[in-house]
Amino acid sequence: MSKNADELPDELLDGQTEASTATPDDSATEPASAVRTGPLSEAKLFGRQTPPPAASTTTPPPAAAPLGHAIHAPHASSYRALAGLLCGYALLITGNGLFQTLIPLRVIESGHSTLLVGLIQSFYYLGYVLGAVANRRLIDRIGQHRTFVAFSAAAAILALAFGAAQEPWELCAVRLMTGFAFMGLYTSIESWLNGTVENEKRGQVFGSYAAINYLAVGSGQFLLNVGAGSGGQQFSVAAALFAAAVLPVTLLEGWPVKVADANLDRVPAGTWRESLREMMAAAPLAVPGCILAGFIYSSFYAMMPVYLQRTGFSTSELATFMGIALIGALLPQWPMGRLSDRVDRRRLVYYTATISAALSVVLFALDFRIVTWCATLTYVAVTFTTYGLIVSHVHDRTEAHLRVAISATLLVLFSLGGMVGPALSSALMTLIGPRGFFLFNALSCALLALCARRALGLKLANRHAET
Repeated sequence: MSKNADELPDELLDGQTEASTATPDDSATEPASAVRTGPLSEAKLFGRQTPPPAASTTTPPPAAAPLGHAIHAPHASSYRALAGLLCGYALLITGNGLFQTLIPLRVIESGHSTLLVGLIQSFYYLGYVLGAVANRRLIDRIGQHRTFVAFSAAAAILALAFGAAQEPWELCAVRLMTGFAFMGLYTSIESWLNGTVENEKRGQVFGSYAAINYLAVGSGQFLLNVGAGSGGQQFSVAAALFAAAVLPVTLLEGWPVKVADANLDRVPAGTWRESLREMMAAAPLAVPGCILAGFIYSSFYAMMPVYLQRTGFSTSELATFMGIALIGALLPQWPMGRLSDRVDRRRLVYYTATISAALSVVLFALDFRIVTWCATLTYVAVTFTTYGLIVSHVHDRTEAHLRVAISATLLVLFSLGGMVGPALSSALMTLIGPRGFFLFNALSCALLALCARRALGLKLANRHAET
């Protein structure tokens, strides 16, 4: 991003503005206040150094390792740490996939309105926004590892609490706290990955991260058939998966690696308005694109089960439909990523949004079971590449030392869209029936296509001005 975009909110840059400027040679004399807390605090707690110190002249090279204790390079240790993290993440997202779909079904079965379903789901993304402000300070203080354990336990408790809650305000409050917890989980996981993986391996690891996400959330849908007819038992299954996510993270070897601070610059703080203005100047698609992607993604997770239930799908059929759709979203991620390295990402956003809008119009106009199956599966496969394209486009124009803060800002924008999307979608479904869900999708995708086309037009105008 442009140099003026260095001005970012204090909350998002708290972990960056305390960066150390020490080199590996003078790290031994580095004052404690100049080093990030968080991941390093766990190293101190257990008497371990993270990352391992550079070899010095006073320390002889290790002799041949005893049998069963092979010496590993630092990156091998990183991959061992990631094995536990990714296994825990898979269990966590499997449980969340089940939990996300259980919520609208339980609310509808309790006799509440479709509008209330959208409002409850909007509170989840409100919790996201609140968590984005608070959780970075928490992670910097206690570290990714303990943050993951704490919020996984909190998610398990909240899943059981949602199963026991009855009043609408109770359901909204539990959903708000769940969003706060999951923002903490996602922030700890992604900062853990960013701090562990080398630049040349980052794309591969985050591709695996995205693949695990869609595979796990799709697999969670099939658990709807476990304990069918007993909502409390199904929420207990989700809670058990949240609790189980702690096991591989705590039992497998490896700790979060302290992010190298030598290449990070001290960044002056700025207001939200200033940072968003600079982001818009560098990447005009960033703000509207992330908000509209939040509309589209959140409304699908929140309201698609409601549409299926209202149009006669049984619980078993609904589970199969949602599972296949979300696992199918995994398939185009890698080829679309490779294509976006060769084609302007804004152009791909324009094409995908236009196709998604056309498919939504077809689903709105034709109410046939076979059309619903085929068009929705295609819609999910195309649409669920959009957010990744937008984020990649923004990072193409972001300076290296701002990437973590920019990622957090984009996630906040996405959460703002997620907070509003289900409420608007449920309002349209209340006014014109279940098919109002597809009308909302069509309008959102059409707006996204217009924003991408405008961004492309600005690029052409700038190019002409330069020549």
